[in-house]
Amino acid sequence: MDNQTNLTGMQSEDLEYVVRVVRDHLNAYDIQATPVSIRFYYINSDNPDIDNAFDEIRKELVPKGFIPFLSEEGEHFLEVTRRPPVKFRGVYLNIIMLILTLASTIYVGSIYAVNFVANPRDIYTRILYGFVFFSLPLMLILGIHETGHFIVARWHKVRASLPFFIPFPLTLGTFGAFISLRDPLPNRRAMTEIGIAGPIAGFLTALPLVFIANSLSHAFPPLHDFRIGFFINFPLIYRVLHLNEPHGVPVFPMVLAVWVGMFATAMNLIPVGQLDGGHVVRGLLGKRASIVDYIFVAFLFILGFRYEGWWLLAIFVVLLGLTHPPALDDYAPVKPVDIALGVAALVMFILTFTAVPIGIR
Repeated sequence: MDNQTNLTGMQSEDLEYVVRVVRDHLNAYDIQATPVSIRFYYINSDNPDIDNAFDEIRKELVPKGFIPFLSEEGEHFLEVTRRPPVKFRGVYLNIIMLILTLASTIYVGSIYAVNFVANPRDIYTRILYGFVFFSLPLMLILGIHETGHFIVARWHKVRASLPFFIPFPLTLGTFGAFISLRDPLPNRRAMTEIGIAGPIAGFLTALPLVFIANSLSHAFPPLHDFRIGFFINFPLIYRVLHLNEPHGVPVFPMVLAVWVGMFATAMNLIPVGQLDGGHVVRGLLGKRASIVDYIFVAFLFILGFRYEGWWLLAIFVVLLGLTHPPALDDYAPVKPVDIALGVAALVMFILTFTAVPIGIR
């Protein structure tokens, strides 16, 4: 979630500092100041390494509360505005939401464990199973997913919050997790790499766990047959890896937890709006990504006739904003490695996506 930038007045000392920083890296032929911003007009031929120069300027100015951005629509200029002070919530909120989500996933996991304990009334054993076989693997996948975003954001010198987990003590135990980006995205490369880092980290975490869950499901066969109100459909990766897809029998809690992790990966990789896939597509395609946004929102609405949950996601994406905001430097080209990451995102999406993930019994 990116912070909105508001303009505030720039004092004379601000102007002196900004001019000094920008002129250390940029050859400008004209400078124009207004009460709320200052523009540096430049010619590309005088600044052959404009992308790296802008990034150095951005690294110096953003921590000081200034927002620089490039415009190449007509005349080329670098504009700097001041962002008003923003107060962020302390880490205590992250800890509270983590504890609540642990509690909700353990509770839900204990419900799914009822078929795998000798005495269904043994609440302590069910809670233990709910923690070890459901909450722990699920929280690990979600946590490493968000940590991937966090690490790559910090590598690009973009401040980010710690993960916020969302508790939901029904069905899956959680609505997932997210981090908040506290600085604007600097360029399309950073947009792509920060966006894809989470799904890659979560997918690589889920991959060995899917084998462990499959093995444990054979070691802990169901002892009862208390039916829950829904069944799950497994994505393509289970068939590719020749893994067991339990149907018509109680699902071992860890199998369900890893399935949730895979489903979360697919859902985040849908290339629309503020989802991870939206960041990746916007980073790779630039302004042309809006076409993909509209296509996939329409796709979600069509899929909603098979599974109503896609309608909720489509509405959520539209409310957040279908048009992805540009990077501060929206003109720097992406690198071949970023294109390769985009291909990896597409492969992961195909392997983990399920058109009808949950069915009602």
